[in-house]
Amino acid sequence: MIAMSRLPFFLRWLALAALTDWLVTRTLARLAIFMPKSPPVLTAYQVIVAAGQVASVLAALLALAGMLWLAIQVRPVFKGGLSLALLSLVCISLVLQVVVPGALLQLTYHVLILGVVLGVLIYALRWEASLPHKVVVVLSGLAILSGGLFQTIQVWSQALGWSKPPEFTLALFNLGEGLVVLCPAAVWWVQRWRSDPSVGQRLSTYLWAAIPALGFSALTVLNPAMAGILSIWSTGLTLFLPWPIYALSLWVLGVIVIATWRSGESTGLALLLLAAGGYAPQLSSQAFFGLIGLMLLCRSLPRTARLNRAVQMSMLPHES
Repeated sequence: MIAMSRLPFFLRWLALAALTDWLVTRTLARLAIFMPKSPPVLTAYQVIVAAGQVASVLAALLALAGMLWLAIQVRPVFKGGLSLALLSLVCISLVLQVVVPGALLQLTYHVLILGVVLGVLIYALRWEASLPHKVVVVLSGLAILSGGLFQTIQVWSQALGWSKPPEFTLALFNLGEGLVVLCPAAVWWVQRWRSDPSVGQRLSTYLWAAIPALGFSALTVLNPAMAGILSIWSTGLTLFLPWPIYALSLWVLGVIVIATWRSGESTGLALLLLAAGGYAPQLSSQAFFGLIGLMLLCRSLPRTARLNRAVQMSMLPHES
């Protein structure tokens, strides 16, 4: 496992900024849109929006730095192929900030996202690790891949002038959403706070993790329509499954993040970035959160001590 102390310090700031962007800009600020705004509430709303915008800009800048850092780190393993894809994504994301993207540029962007995810999955399968450890990364990668394929097919359909995407794309989207919900349980299965088992057994860990899950549950019961709209805005999830499944997944995610952060492991940092990126992200910065999180998750989970030479030259430092 990799300790957070062995990762560049700015990655922790990236995780915190991405978390703030997710919870404040894309969740709390949008929820506040529906609230009656007396002068005090309006002032609080303006403060929340301003804080969220600062966090979003900071997260976007740190995500660019993270992508550049990863492009350097992965070069020994992939002999420049994945590095070139990462650098191309950075360049395209900067172009998208100043021009209206055409169909070709959008397709190139989405295909590069898919290529990077496939590269990480190949990297994960080259581990000398147990099957459950590989399953975690593969599930996470397939979730990103499903959302990316859905978006790629939509762009392709628009470029060809089709009235709507093929029917199977909805099933593809739902499959990816199911994988997103399943991923925290998979990490729970293999992680188990190996460095300090007592951390995961603290009552406060479970209580703190229950707060967002209870908030989501209350909103869903009291106003299902608003919960559905907010979920799409916040995470990209449509809530097509029974809502208790999402609440349980959110609680498990919180437990893992808190427990691993307390024990100094990088698994929680990786999961924070994956969650903050959301499913089928609309912004390049959010897509970068997910890619960085997936790569960190690829090396953060426990694995066997004996590694082949290619993995020893990998993108991130590791502990035996």
